[in-house]
Amino acid sequence: MRAIIVSIALLLVAAPAFAADPNLPSTPPAPPAPPAVTYQVWGFQLTGGQWVRQPSYTFTTTDLKQAADYKAQINSFAGWTVTTNLPDASYVHTVYDDPMVSSLRPTQTPESPMFSVWAYQLTDGKWVKNDQYSWTTADPSLGLKYAKSVDAVAGWTTTTNCPPTVPKAQREVNGGTVQGAENYAMRINVGGFSFAVPYSALQNASGGDSDSLIYDNNNSDTSLQDSIATQDMINQQTMNDNEQESLDDQNFFNTENMINTQQENIDATGSP
Repeated sequence: MRAIIVSIALLLVAAPAFAADPNLPSTPPAPPAPPAVTYQVWGFQLTGGQWVRQPSYTFTTTDLKQAADYKAQINSFAGWTVTTNLPDASYVHTVYDDPMVSSLRPTQTPESPMFSVWAYQLTDGKWVKNDQYSWTTADPSLGLKYAKSVDAVAGWTTTTNCPPTVPKAQREVNGGTVQGAENYAMRINVGGFSFAVPYSALQNASGGDSDSLIYDNNNSDTSLQDSIATQDMINQQTMNDNEQESLDDQNFFNTENMINTQQENIDATGSP
């Protein structure tokens, strides 16, 4: 038995290696990808109650993470905000707790980038680009879904510059309170007048829990709901005050009319 095993081993060692058949198509190299997408972050500073763009705080890059980090850095300071063309579902948002220093928002926004999916078909052992099935979209999430569907077809592949999607549960992180928040105030509109409530006063009123009374740049659910409730209460009180004022005015006019009528009767008949 041992002799048989040794013979088989010697046979395997002595057997020549089979050369690859040159007539069989080999796997072609990966096809080229679309050019990288450019991301922009525009910084704005609150000046005179308006958001004014600061050109020296404009950042342009093809690195999505660098752009997201720069966005977070600008937003970490009170009185500053940004607009970007970053695809919402493709990066982690850093959310800060800060006072609502202005009801206005910047009106200037970078142009949204377009993402590409290039489709290739295997033809004569080469990847040949097929423009008919290539696609351009402003939503990279849809672009990735389309690329996946094309890749699932035998003899087809894609390349794309669409960034991966961040799972929704991991898309937001708490960045804490913005730097310099004590220098700003939350503005509340009442009856057409704007009142500024100091940030420190809001913290004291809420026992140090800034989330319950203060807006943040990204309008978190808790702060937004509390702010809406506060504004609704103020609006209701204003409406009640206006109604009471109208009633008081009407009562005054009614009383004045009654007195005038009585005076007219006295003048005409000599008795009330």
